[in-house]
Amino acid sequence: MVTTSSTYAENLALGGAPAAVHLRRDARLPQQVLAKIGGQRGPQPGAVMPCGVRWAEAEEVLRGCLDLIAAALEGLPPSPVPAMSRVRIGDWAAQGVALEAVQHATHAAFRFVLDELSRRATSADSRALAIAGQRLAAVLEEVETSFTTAYLRVVRAATTEHDDSGEVFASALITGAAMTSSWTRSSRFVLSESYTVLALAQEHGVADTAGHRETWLRRLRVELASLPDGSPPALLGVGGGTLLIGDEDLGAIDVSDLYERLQAATAETPLRFGLVHAQTDHLPEATRQAHELVDLAARLYRPPGVYRMSDLVVEYQVTRPGPGRRQVAAVLDPLRDQPELLETLIVHIRNKRNRRRTAGILHLHPNTVDYRLRRVAVHTGLDPATVHGLWYLQAALVASAYEANTASVTEAGSSTETDNDSPQQ
Repeated sequence: MVTTSSTYAENLALGGAPAAVHLRRDARLPQQVLAKIGGQRGPQPGAVMPCGVRWAEAEEVLRGCLDLIAAALEGLPPSPVPAMSRVRIGDWAAQGVALEAVQHATHAAFRFVLDELSRRATSADSRALAIAGQRLAAVLEEVETSFTTAYLRVVRAATTEHDDSGEVFASALITGAAMTSSWTRSSRFVLSESYTVLALAQEHGVADTAGHRETWLRRLRVELASLPDGSPPALLGVGGGTLLIGDEDLGAIDVSDLYERLQAATAETPLRFGLVHAQTDHLPEATRQAHELVDLAARLYRPPGVYRMSDLVVEYQVTRPGPGRRQVAAVLDPLRDQPELLETLIVHIRNKRNRRRTAGILHLHPNTVDYRLRRVAVHTGLDPATVHGLWYLQAALVASAYEANTASVTEAGSSTETDNDSPQQ
């Protein structure tokens, strides 16, 4: 079946209305399709499809497919399958859902949609219905290819799961352990003179459960394993990790593209990169700096993205221990006994100074937010409504957080010493 570009430009109509409207305006269509496939009347709490997939997840993927079909009926060429749908299919593969079951359900869903369009058509719509069938076939091909690729990526990642050479190699570089020439020859990785260190961390508080973190880590590993040369040396855990990209590999691995791929693969969880480049013998310090950049970006409520030292150089300097940091942190001392002002300031900065959003989160009237921020200015001498005042207050919040961490460590150490000095009973 060949569909010409001119045919694709046509917005198809069936039964006197645009064909896509029949799909978009029927909110119950996804549930009807799934009920037909699964032999159920409708979604029940915790409902599971016959293939073992949760109903809610199947409906999410199906809605993505219906959007692709509707766009094709409107005259647009088939678009890539949504990233979240590809991620969900990968999850099913990891859970052991048979690819054949997913393919069978996909074909059944597309047949249902074509039957639904045929039911709406009139005798005068034979040409439009034939073109609609061609476009559905094109979308189905794109969907099946994407779903199969998602399955193969999981299989490929599983075959390398027990290959810990990447972790061993990364660990040796990050810790500064000496590597003999025989050891490097036995590894599949080539030792570079310098590396780009990527510290990565997920946003906490987004469905932050053990199951979610494990899923996040698996998705990350699957995506890394799908790179042309496989995963680079990496130490990964449920909260984040470290990737090392040798200079020889930078041509094949673009950091911005890699970030976009990993963020798409973990779409439900915002991701931040900290990037530092260093000579091989300086990798331990570079790794520490890269993770400090990620931590700092999170403390500053910066959006997901890639952060280099040049992006946070002033803020990074504020976090360095010493009298300067203590003095900056002391700016907030007048607010210590007024926690509602400190909370309002933090929430306001976190929400990019959107007073209505801040008011909604704190369950306040926007005017109350304005009043509290004016009180912050009175007590600290810094107005959060000005660029200078806001920057200084934000720096004070960061310095204060690091000072609090230092104090906690000191107190813990003092407590341990006291315990150790206690006489034995």
